[in-house]
Amino acid sequence: MRRSATFLAFLCITGMVLLAQATVAGSASPAASPSSPATASPSASPVGGTAGKLTYRIGIGEDFDGMNPFASWSTVTWESFRACYNFLTWYDDKYQVAPDLATSWHVSPDGNTWTFHIRPNVKWSDGVPLTARDIAFTYNLILTTQHWSYYQYFTNVTKVEATDANTLVIHTSKPNAGMLALYVPILPEHIWQGVTAKTMETVKNVPMVSSGPFHVAQVKKGSFVRLEKNLYYGQGFGADQEPAVDEILFEITTNVDSMLQDYKAGRLDAILAIPASYVSRLKNEPGTTAVATPAIGFNELGFNCYDSPKSKGNPLLLDVRIRQAINWAIDKNRIVQSAMAGMADVGTSLLSPVQAYWHWNVPADQQYGYDPEKAKQILDDAGYIDRDGDGVREDAKGHKLDFRLASLTEYPEYGTACKIIASYLKDVGIATRIQLQTEGSFGDAVYDNANMDLYVWGWGGDIDPGFMLSCFTTKQILNWSDCCYSNPEYDKLYNEQASAVDIQNPTDMSKRQGIVDQMQAILYRDSPYSILWYNMNLQAFRTDRWTGYDYVPKSNGAPFQNYMRTTYIDLKPKMGGAASSGGPLWWTWVIAVVVVLAVVVVVVLRRRAGRAEVE
Repeated sequence: MRRSATFLAFLCITGMVLLAQATVAGSASPAASPSSPATASPSASPVGGTAGKLTYRIGIGEDFDGMNPFASWSTVTWESFRACYNFLTWYDDKYQVAPDLATSWHVSPDGNTWTFHIRPNVKWSDGVPLTARDIAFTYNLILTTQHWSYYQYFTNVTKVEATDANTLVIHTSKPNAGMLALYVPILPEHIWQGVTAKTMETVKNVPMVSSGPFHVAQVKKGSFVRLEKNLYYGQGFGADQEPAVDEILFEITTNVDSMLQDYKAGRLDAILAIPASYVSRLKNEPGTTAVATPAIGFNELGFNCYDSPKSKGNPLLLDVRIRQAINWAIDKNRIVQSAMAGMADVGTSLLSPVQAYWHWNVPADQQYGYDPEKAKQILDDAGYIDRDGDGVREDAKGHKLDFRLASLTEYPEYGTACKIIASYLKDVGIATRIQLQTEGSFGDAVYDNANMDLYVWGWGGDIDPGFMLSCFTTKQILNWSDCCYSNPEYDKLYNEQASAVDIQNPTDMSKRQGIVDQMQAILYRDSPYSILWYNMNLQAFRTDRWTGYDYVPKSNGAPFQNYMRTTYIDLKPKMGGAASSGGPLWWTWVIAVVVVLAVVVVVVLRRRAGRAEVE
């Protein structure tokens, strides 16, 4: 069919008008075409961002283990929980207690009754109002089932009730030192009300109904986790708290080098939990900010301490002298230099220096150091001698000090650490067999039947010390406790610290601090863990195309994996920045397309004119 030149001119003008309209809309929520090479999803994610939505893409080399708050512990899962769920109270950028669902609270003179005033007008992501009854339901579900994942937070709690839609009252038999640090996602009663102790760990929680700025909309194991904006969030928390982005996409890959290339090519907006060596490689990358900042938590050499016929571990590790000798046999400084490019602080006591008030500084005369001769002497004195001349020590019955050493494939630094540890242990007559495992398979082996010997793994922990300390109590064996350590003295101190509150001066935590120090001293002596290094937030993110990154702590922090959700709320594309993950400047697209259309019109008119002359 022939078209006239007038029609072509009309088409060009119409196209420019439509582009102008799209530009105006895109300036508020720009989104590049998902078919554009610059915004295509990496091969790890077949779905990518949703067409027409503003998507922030985050690459991470760790898979998720589900989205059930009663059965999941992975990094991606809990980063999603923090962005999607609200808590009773939360923290500010100085890790001080701040309102969340509760806007204010007060405690009775005896410290046994807490009253919380709950924020009005909050709605779940399905539009149902959130009230104090949802909070009471969540807490009572944990109390009734005594579920291992959160029960430790409720020491001394006897009753939780919603006296009306906006008032929550918690009763205790003794004061609870962690009442403002209940790290428990609040769940919607209308969704979870039918669960029982037998079914709560198997509930499918995707798509998620949540109250935070986002909700989990879609997941694919080994591939991605997609969060969508909660359209009701602003009604309860204020319009200024509504996220600018439509969705957050965690893109999961086991190939860290491929993730780095995707980031450099603009197909990812941020990459998290990267190897330490990548930080220096990205420092000078145009448009990038790379950070390496201390974080809560640690990475440990763990020991199977499960004293039970159910244990699948080597029973020789039940001897604390072997664990202490291993502490003396390894040079943590060299391990950190090699595995973490020297960026992390060498580990000592359990709680991170970031938790400054709770970190126990080990006295110099009690510290383990690198002294292989001392390690050998401890083993000699304990009767572990190389009786057959093969270089490996045995006990009196001929059982060899020969242990499996698990290294998790998702963490390259663990592989490096394991090789160095194996070399050190060989020097003192302890044999190891490094076993590469995925984090998922290793977690199953640990928590099902303690099927491990030695392993390198890590924890994030809470801001308050209570949860991390609880992981070494006898009740947590085969639950949160991966090392399956048990000590009645430690259990007693745990209960004491949970109630150590000065009613007259609740901000004075010195009594609790003294007990927490004692508990860390016991763990340091008994060595169910040897803390290798403290956590670092190692991440890189695009600052040429995005703004709104909130660093926690502000002076020396990171925008992601910092326990806050503020970055996810405040992220915005820079004016003139990319529309999604890696597209060129939106105004250059507009100009380019307009110019192309204009050229097309001119060329077609000239061609038509030329053809008319020869016809």
